[in-house]
Amino acid sequence: MEKVVVHKIDGIKREKLVQSCYGIIGCMQEVHKNLGAGLPEYIYQEALFTELSEKGYIVYKELECHPTYKGKAMKAYIKMDLVIDSEDSKIIVECKAISQLTEREHYQLFGYLRATGWSIGLLVNFGTSPKAQIERYYNDDGEIMAF
Repeated sequence: MEKVVVHKIDGIKREKLVQSCYGIIGCMQEVHKNLGAGLPEYIYQEALFTELSEKGYIVYKELECHPTYKGKAMKAYIKMDLVIDSEDSKIIVECKAISQLTEREHYQLFGYLRATGWSIGLLVNFGTSPKAQIERYYNDDGEIMAF
């Protein structure tokens, strides 16, 4: 797996990143609390979309984005599970419902962050118990860091 650089993000920046995700992560936990593990991914995705929308987030489901190659937009596109339009940036949320996250899921999220240039990505695995597995990543000009 691509190495996630886990160096310290300065205190103020890290706190701002954590705060920007706090309510979203609360919605993820609420969905898992109500549905538990064992359902297909698309059920959790729909439930999380509903939960986020009800909490007032501007959220898009299965948003398509055309990456660029050498400065030109490609015809091909990526389709992200959920994208939240926050005050500072867009936040990519990838939903999974598997027993354990693998390199594949990390590569997918990291690729989306690099292709869009957006700064925050959340990877949530609803397939675990007793809690959902939630990972937070920050894209700093193509360098992906956990926070």
